[in-house]
Formats: sequence, C-alpha cells, structure tokens
Amino acid sequence: MKKTSAAVSVIVYIVLLAVVVGVIALVYAFINNGQKNFYVQYGNEKISHKTENVELPKNATSLFYCRNILGVTDETEKAKNFTVRVEPNRELIPDFDFTVDGKIKGFYGNLGLTKGFSLAKGDGYFALYLPDTLTLQTVLQATYGESVVEGVPELDLYEKEYLSIVVYSEEEDATVTIWFH
Repeated sequence: MKKTSAAVSVIVYIVLLAVVVGVIALVYAFINNGQKNFYVQYGNEKISHKTENVELPKNATSLFYCRNILGVTDETEKAKNFTVRVEPNRELIPDFDFTVDGKIKGFYGNLGLTKGFSLAKGDGYFALYLPDTLTLQTVLQATYGESVVEGVPELDLYEKEYLSIVVYSEEEDATVTIWFH
C-alpha cells in the first residue's frame, strides 16, 4: 500500500511540475515573442490594421512612423523590416488598356504604382510626397519615366479613395492599409 501511494505521489508531483513549467514557458513566449504588434502612426492616429478616408496634404510630404509594441507593455520600438507600396482601388478604378511607347498595357497587369510617387523610407518611418495635382496620367507617366504614356482615363486621384498605402512588416507578418485621397 505504501509503495502505491508513494508512486501516486511521485506521479502527481511530476504532473504538477510539468504544468508549472508549461505555464512558465507559455507566459515567457507570450511576453517575449507572441505580443509584438505592428502599427503605423500618422499624426496622432495609430493604425494597426486599416483606416479609410485619410486626407493627405497636397504639395507636401506626409510622415508615417512604423512601430512595434513590445510584449504586454506600452513600450515601442522602430519597426525594422517593412515594405511600403501604393496600390489602386480595384472597386473604383476599373481595368483598362493604355499604351507605353505604343505598346499596349493592362492597368492591373503587373502594375506597381509605387514608382509613380516620391516615397522615401528611413529607419522606422517612411515619407510620401503628394504633388498639388495628382491624376492617374501623372502617376503612370512618373511610373514609366521618359516613355510616352497614352490612353489613360482622366481621373483626379484626390476626389475619392482611389489609392491606398500598404505597409507590410516582415517581422510581424502583418499588413496595414491606409486608404487616402
């Protein structure tokens, strides 16, 4: 009888020890790895997933700060590995064909609009300059540089949320989308 109760006691202690070690490991993982949160700060607004109807100033540079919240604290650090791109709104801009130096291109066929903007990326931030006049023609012309771009519909990109800034954090595997006009 004593051997059975001693064996049960040892098993209970081993199970309790395993539970305690497991709880400590989960808390450690939660605080150190699992709770970094990526966000983009524009002005006083912290954007963690997406925001709409952001009015960016014309003929000016807008600064966006990319940050991570560390663990369960309110401390932040600069985001290190992030990418920024500008994308069109597929719901508001239908696909169309245009020409670049006489060659037909589809608007959504492997088109990146980011080259059509003055975008600078630094340590934990990026800056986007928007000119006084922003049309689809001016963006595509800037995207293709010295080439002749024709057949682009007249579209003032400041009228509606035709464009978005998409920021991707490689470290957090998180995306923030900012719809702007």
